[in-house]
Amino acid sequence: MTHRKNGLIIIAIIFAVYNLLAFAIPFQRGAVFWVAYTFAVVAILGQGVMDWLAFRKADSLKRVFLGVPILKISFRCLCAQLFVCAALMIAATFVSFQAWIAIVLCSLILAFASVAVLKADWVREVVEQVDAKHLASTKFMHEFRAELQSLALRASDPALKAKLAQISEAARYSDPVSAAGLAELEAEMGRQLALLRQAVVAGGTDAGIAEELLHMLNERNQKSRALKRQQYQA
Repeated sequence: MTHRKNGLIIIAIIFAVYNLLAFAIPFQRGAVFWVAYTFAVVAILGQGVMDWLAFRKADSLKRVFLGVPILKISFRCLCAQLFVCAALMIAATFVSFQAWIAIVLCSLILAFASVAVLKADWVREVVEQVDAKHLASTKFMHEFRAELQSLALRASDPALKAKLAQISEAARYSDPVSAAGLAELEAEMGRQLALLRQAVVAGGTDAGIAEELLHMLNERNQKSRALKRQQYQA
């Protein structure tokens, strides 16, 4: 909320200064002046919308970072709009020309800014969707590794502890990305891991489940590599 408050304060300062200069300087206040003034006000107030658009989902540092390009584009376009509007006000004071020229120039800048911001927002959404898909595809192995580390700390039998350490090491170098062809095997691995947890919690020393789990992990690694090769060859 702090950055939004600061953003609104900055917009208010720019708005106040621009109005002060626009009416303190003795411009010729004809049609061109009012067209330029209107577009400048729209551009300044539009920064508040751009700030909301850039940081409306900023609940993490990464999302804040992804919103920064939108704010950069909108601020550069604001500067361009204010410069052009000021130039039109100055020119209209000394030279008489049609208001449609000011409308065309200001409309082009506004249109370019709108398209650029929408494209930047679309790119951000694509990046977030890719990240969400990647997190979903690596969820099983991340949870699997965390569960193994937890069991290794709770196991009291030295042989079982060593076997768990071996499985953890193998899982550490396993491809974290799941695939449709691994779903059945990973489901069975999850069931075996749950059985292993029950054995460890009960104080058992049965290393048979751990050995089977290691075999299944190695099988997953082989299938994962085979699926990768098939994708590359396709």
